[in-house]
Amino acid sequence: MDKQAHFLPFESLPKISRGNGIVNYLIATKKVGARAMHTGISMLPVGVTAPRHSHNAEEQVTVLEGTVRITLGDQEQVCGRFDSTFISAGVEHEIVNVGDDTAYVLVVYGSPDVDRTFAATGQTVAIGSDGDRFAC
Repeated sequence: MDKQAHFLPFESLPKISRGNGIVNYLIATKKVGARAMHTGISMLPVGVTAPRHSHNAEEQVTVLEGTVRITLGDQEQVCGRFDSTFISAGVEHEIVNVGDDTAYVLVVYGSPDVDRTFAATGQTVAIGSDGDRFAC
């Protein structure tokens, strides 16, 4: 097995514009040798929503900065710094920046091969693909 170890300064992380002002900063991905996870930091501008969707893998979200409202299935809660969620594969969820400042959330998926299924359309796309964009 090829062993990997990397320092990944925030300034050097690959950035993906997701539409609606959301930017994802990729951390542990297949490109750096991740075999059992996919992680990143998502930046959400004030008032912006990452609309309802689900994944084919477990997901853990931790708020690093800001205030967000997270809906998990039919449950909803306002979350602040260091509040976290655990979301099983297939559970629809949504996140909205309800604070006065840009929000940053750490996202950890339990697989390096993650799909997103948009609730509004039923479309399934690979995380980070060209089709993985939130409508503006």
